[in-house]
Amino acid sequence: MEPKPVEILDSQKLFKVSMPKYLEAAPDITISKAIELMQDNKHGYVILTENKKVVGIFTETDLVRKVLGKNIDLETPIRDLITQNPILLTGNDSIGTAIDLMGKHRFYHIPIVNEKEELTGVVSVRSLIRFLAECYPDEVLNLPPDPDKIMDTPEGG
Repeated sequence: MEPKPVEILDSQKLFKVSMPKYLEAAPDITISKAIELMQDNKHGYVILTENKKVVGIFTETDLVRKVLGKNIDLETPIRDLITQNPILLTGNDSIGTAIDLMGKHRFYHIPIVNEKEELTGVVSVRSLIRFLAECYPDEVLNLPPDPDKIMDTPEGG
C-alpha cells in the first residue's frame, strides 16, 4: 500500500528542502534600516540575532500592523516591534510540521536553527511549494483545467 501524502510530509525532513539565503541583522537596527534591508534583498522579513541566536523576526506583516499609519519614528530601534522569541525549527523537523505551523499561525517564514540554537536558515512558504511541486510533479503538471474558467484567447493565455 502506497503511503499517503500526509505520511510522506511527516517523514520528510526540512534539511531536504532547498532554503533561500536568509536575511539577518542585529536587533538594535532602526526600523528604516530593516525596511531598507528587506527592500534591497527582496525579502519579506529580517531575522534578528544576538551571538548567532534568534531573538526575533520582523516581517512585512509587522510593518503593516505596527508601523504603517502609526506615529512611529522610523529611526526607532526595531527591538520593540519585532516578534520576540519566534517559533524555531531544526533541519530534522518534518516538512509537515512546518506546513502545519505556517497554516496555524499564518507564518510565511520560520527560522531554522542547529542543535546549539544558532540560526542556519529559514524555511519559507515559497520553498515548501517548490519542494512539493518537485515531489509530486505528475499531480502538479497534470491538474485538470478549471471547467468554469473561460479563456480570453484560443491559446488559453
